[in-house]
Amino acid sequence: MIIKAIIVDDDLKSRELIHSFCKIYSDDKIQILDLCSSVDTAIISIETNKPDLVFLDIDMPEKNGFELVNHFSTIPFEIVFVTGHANQFTKAIEISALNYLMKPINPLNIKSIVERFENKIELANSINRIEVLKNNLNGDKKSIVFPNNDGFKVALVSDIISCETENGNGKCKIETIKETIVVTKSLKEMLQLLPETVFLKVSGSAIINKKMVEFYNSKNFSLKMNNGCTVKVSEKFYNKTELMDAISN
Repeated sequence: MIIKAIIVDDDLKSRELIHSFCKIYSDDKIQILDLCSSVDTAIISIETNKPDLVFLDIDMPEKNGFELVNHFSTIPFEIVFVTGHANQFTKAIEISALNYLMKPINPLNIKSIVERFENKIELANSINRIEVLKNNLNGDKKSIVFPNNDGFKVALVSDIISCETENGNGKCKIETIKETIVVTKSLKEMLQLLPETVFLKVSGSAIINKKMVEFYNSKNFSLKMNNGCTVKVSEKFYNKTELMDAISN
């Protein structure tokens, strides 16, 4: 399979560098159809060439890479974001499980991206991750979208009761008023997705929704949540008085 691709970057040297790396490391697998210097020219190129893969610079002067993403109601191609800054956008991309390249670009990373593209079971999973990114970039979000093997799961932020990591296996159990959702995310990643005015980290392995607390047992340092489950509180994080203040604020 030949992967059809375009490169979108306002910097000529960056466009040419990615192009040359693709030729050196994956010339038999990837065909660069166009090199675009702006979002507007890229939109025309995408509609004309219908690429499988788009290398997309985030930081461009007139319109950034996310404005290209928002232009399309559906995105039938894989995106590799390119950035020179480890900023909040990069973290959102990481959380959404999307590919990205940091400048200066390591050519071996392009090779691994092409290999991952070839091994993808279906493009639909990539499209779902774009929807996750759009949702998670929204600072005033009412819901969080979690990708999974079958598609994605949507949870209302107001429905989330607690989040707990599961025995160091890289997964997080999210209790909502409707169901339990298990996702491959760290507690740190979950904290970045949840509004800090509502959610509180009470131990190294648990986050709780302050509005869902019913009772605190100071004898065993546990919170009873309104769905009946209990969440342990670490003494290193809060004593009784500190916990009362944190939950009431």
